[in-house]
Amino acid sequence: MAKLFGTSGIRGLYPSEVSPSLGFKLGCVLAEVFEGECVLGMDGRVTSHILELAVACGLMSCGCKALRIGLTPLPTLAYAVKRSGAGFGVMVTASHNPPNYNGFKVYRSGGWELMPEDEELIEEKLASESYELKSWSDVGFYEDYSRVLAEYIGEVVDYVAEGRPLKGELKVVVDCANGPASLVTPKVLSALGVRVLAVNAQIDGFFPGREPEPRPDVLRELGLYVKGVGAALGLAHDGDADRVAVLNSDGSFVFNDRIIAYMAKRAIEEGLGKVVITTIDTSRCIDEVVERLGGEVVRTKLGKTHVELVKRSSVALAAEPWKIIDPRWGPWADGIMSSAKLVYDLAERGCSLKELLKDIPEYPQVRENFPCPHELKREVMRVVEEELEGAIGDVSEVWTYDGVRVNRRSGGWILIRASGTEPKIRLYAEAKSMEELREIVERGRGLIARALKLKA
Repeated sequence: MAKLFGTSGIRGLYPSEVSPSLGFKLGCVLAEVFEGECVLGMDGRVTSHILELAVACGLMSCGCKALRIGLTPLPTLAYAVKRSGAGFGVMVTASHNPPNYNGFKVYRSGGWELMPEDEELIEEKLASESYELKSWSDVGFYEDYSRVLAEYIGEVVDYVAEGRPLKGELKVVVDCANGPASLVTPKVLSALGVRVLAVNAQIDGFFPGREPEPRPDVLRELGLYVKGVGAALGLAHDGDADRVAVLNSDGSFVFNDRIIAYMAKRAIEEGLGKVVITTIDTSRCIDEVVERLGGEVVRTKLGKTHVELVKRSSVALAAEPWKIIDPRWGPWADGIMSSAKLVYDLAERGCSLKELLKDIPEYPQVRENFPCPHELKREVMRVVEEELEGAIGDVSEVWTYDGVRVNRRSGGWILIRASGTEPKIRLYAEAKSMEELREIVERGRGLIARALKLKA
């Protein structure tokens, strides 16, 4: 069996890579690997209902009780695992992938994502079909747990506001990406005292409003709407709301790393810790802000901030672009919580988003994708590993723990890595000037094009 777990859970095309049969087997294996009840939820994709039922059948066939939320944002599922004391949880979701994809995200007790050793064990048991169906008298059962949505909304509001009501009325646009954030984010922000204009708030697995990945190019129309209605800011989720992208009142896109840097600053100034965990693809602006406050930045692979989080103490924040973990709240990425904090801070201070972020450096960035079949990724990356350092020049450091990132003495950098969720090679770059950024990106593009041509 090919490796199933990627950067963030299991994802693939339906039904060739992710199927009801896989869902049933996964449910059976998880019931044997973990103890206790399982919280089960799903996003709004067309295939999520059948996959959720398949996982539930596997769980119950092997004696596990399934607590079914139904349609839910991913952060609510993780919260529900912690709140209920369940042994584990499963979310049927493909996050920001196109609508013909689906997948499974598994959480351990307490709302923790799986550790690498958990993923290896589950893959081994799936490959060997190492599980035993229970007799008729020992099967599990299915119980409704949809009430947890209201409990989550109430706790987020209480956590953010801490009994301090907002002053005045802030107008905010929330793009729910036709996903289950529609059930939660507008209610959270309204309860905080914000005037919410919700768009793409009808759940639809075809994603008719826009692509589920909240990239700058995807959010251009939303930016025009934010500016046109005079909103203070725009918020845009992905398909399951562990992510949130942010737009200024003029409709311009705010680089995700600046939001991470702001949240890190906020946490350190509140005395919540000194360590900030982030990923290999993030901006130097985070380092500058954290180090200015006497903190330390620790970088790791994409999708694995939780692995570093469990190892360390005094962690103020863990984050990758769009996905921020507040360790006090829980060990999961929560785009809804991040939205609530940002909106609350704006309203409480009575300032604009640009004013709120005025101390956060802003450097030009590029993020691009290049189609690459899964079977060619390893060979393409081998060429990149051999040639990127020489192609970029002015090198200060090279990091190779998740793709290849070349850092320049000038402060600019480029990262090329194979996507862990889609058939793509990804390029990320940043510099302190547009001229240097264009130079770095052109060199990276050229290397990727040569590598793809050589290996095609």
